[in-house]
Amino acid sequence: MPIINAEQFNLVCRRISTTANREVFHAHSQMEITYIHDGYGQLITEGQAFSLEPGTLMIFRPFQLHHIQIQVTKEHPFIRSVLMYEQHLLNPHSRQFAVLHHFIMDLLEQTSPLQPIRLPAASPLVHMIEQFANILPTLLPHEAEEDIRLFLLGLLTQLRYLWKDRQYPSSNTLSTASPVLHPHAEAVMQWIEEHYNEAFRLEDIAGTLHLSTYHLSHIFKKATGTTIIAYAQATRIRHACVLLTSTTHSIPEIGQRVGMSSPSYFCKVFHNATGTTPHQYRLNVQGRR
Repeated sequence: MPIINAEQFNLVCRRISTTANREVFHAHSQMEITYIHDGYGQLITEGQAFSLEPGTLMIFRPFQLHHIQIQVTKEHPFIRSVLMYEQHLLNPHSRQFAVLHHFIMDLLEQTSPLQPIRLPAASPLVHMIEQFANILPTLLPHEAEEDIRLFLLGLLTQLRYLWKDRQYPSSNTLSTASPVLHPHAEAVMQWIEEHYNEAFRLEDIAGTLHLSTYHLSHIFKKATGTTIIAYAQATRIRHACVLLTSTTHSIPEIGQRVGMSSPSYFCKVFHNATGTTPHQYRLNVQGRR
């Protein structure tokens, strides 16, 4: 049986969507690296929006709330490769490489969203992803454990080179445009981030922005593809996951700290969002460390 399981490391190459999905705002404990081979859409994360197109590389830190709206046509299905891994797989291995370890810690500690990168399909990083996806099913369990860690170290090294190019721009540096969300939608996200630990009503947000609840709800749904209530719940669950992972607070106390004073309601919302209970989530994360 493999020591590294699918929750710790998961790589899917060229996943195809031929119909527009209804992805909700979500966050997870894994680091995620996603490359778009074909298709268009919009990424919304932490109050910012970015255009997505073929050749876009996205990076999501653990517990970073994000939502992807895809546009699917017959000519352009949405095709992407997705890598998700638990950061602990690289500890303490990355510490043996001081420059790479510093780069990884810098990625994890940034407070603003990591902007998508424009990257050609012929890039060594994209080639590494596709090559390892082909090799992985043929590896024996004892081989996979070592090769997965080596693959991650190599991939992050390639990513560090890309980040260095962005810090020292040249004529061939790749960049991506960042369109702005509707200002009221941004304001709602910011308000929720500041008040998620309180019990509040939609009227409280609308009153702050001097808008009717109907008008504000319409603006937010059109800009983000989801409701304000769903976004607020996703924000609370994201913060709950962080607390379950990094503290020893009881389940009821964590529910209280994220604005849900009823333990049963907190557990219900958490289960609907993650597919597991807060207690089991904590045990799962602890077991992967």
